Amino acid sequence: MGILFLIAFIWILRRPVNSFPDSTGYLNMMINRTPGYPIFLKLIESIFGSNFETAVCFIQTVIGCFSIYFFIQKIRSVQLLNEFYCCCLSFALLLPFVFGIHVANNILTEAISYALYLIVVGNFIAFFISKNKKELYYALPILSLLLITRYQFIYLIPVALVMIFWINFKEKQWKTYRLIIILICCLPIATSLVDRTYHKIVHNHFVSTPWTGMNIITAAFYVSNAEDEAIFGDAAEKQFFQNTYQDLAKAHLNIHHLERNTHSKTEVYINEFANITMGPIFKNGNAVLDPSLSEDEKYIALEKMTKSMSTPLILDNFSEWTKLYIGNLIFGFGGIKFVFLYLIILLSSIIGILKYNTKIYKILLLLSMLFIGNLVLVSVGMHAIVRFTFYNDWVLFLTIFILLNSLNKKIYES
Repeated sequence: MGILFLIAFIWILRRPVNSFPDSTGYLNMMINRTPGYPIFLKLIESIFGSNFETAVCFIQTVIGCFSIYFFIQKIRSVQLLNEFYCCCLSFALLLPFVFGIHVANNILTEAISYALYLIVVGNFIAFFISKNKKELYYALPILSLLLITRYQFIYLIPVALVMIFWINFKEKQWKTYRLIIILICCLPIATSLVDRTYHKIVHNHFVSTPWTGMNIITAAFYVSNAEDEAIFGDAAEKQFFQNTYQDLAKAHLNIHHLERNTHSKTEVYINEFANITMGPIFKNGNAVLDPSLSEDEKYIALEKMTKSMSTPLILDNFSEWTKLYIGNLIFGFGGIKFVFLYLIILLSSIIGILKYNTKIYKILLLLSMLFIGNLVLVSVGMHAIVRFTFYNDWVLFLTIFILLNSLNKKIYES
């Protein structure tokens, strides 16, 4: 593992730091960005000054390598894998750092959210096998940091509750888990309060990060039709819909106005998601707002308007929206074959845990819940691209290694 980390360090630090359109929002602590990563960047900038980029890359790499080491130690502590498979898993966990999206070289949230996620999952694995409640208590502050960095990981809360439910179902110790259940259920409220407080201090507005509505309404606009204008009574909302729908139709970015040679409606949505959101939707949304509003106030007003419009627009085109959602979900899985593969793993682990309750079936259930849960949530309001789905790319590797390790043990014992 030490050799792997050393090679990764050299490989990562030789590459430049990459900035993206989203990076500006984090660097400038804009109101439409959650607080975790902007605060992280601000701290590094205040300490290292002109050496900011090198420091960011170095620190993100250190945090990433520590999280992988921590995760592997948790795997070893519950005796899931031998040393060889632990090294193989370490390599798989390092892949996002050295190939593909190069997380440590990017000024994006995944640079630290991947590491935080591995630490939380490591604690979850240790808890589910050892039934040591301290593992969940240790996970809570890290999960809090993760949620104020990327809120897509809210699905980890029901996953934690499922683990607690199963352990209590088998051992009938509900009283001893009351406190941790309350803390887990209160976590979304606590992180929302932190989010609002941050925006109050930095932007003078006690609001949640105003960007959810923009993401959710993108798919709704993509599947909408001209008659949907009638469902909006407010003049500003009606004008916003008319202008946006017309622009999307002209640009062939609406499901009813795609170019003739288009093979996949879902593919167009995935490839053009950012252009739809930041193009016609953002432009026309701003155009109908009160011009006297400040930049931050416009983001807040746009959030309120898009949230209020999303539900009726989705319900009015529910059939098309559902087809798009399923197509987006399948794309996130990597194709229909992988959908069936992970569903088989999930069903097999459920049957196995009901019959035998062994640690292998427990971990397979946890891994399948993590993988499926992330995709189910991401596909609702985002395009299921690698940037939002890579967090669980190692799941299939760990599944294979666990099964091979178990097979080797049985061969050795026989």
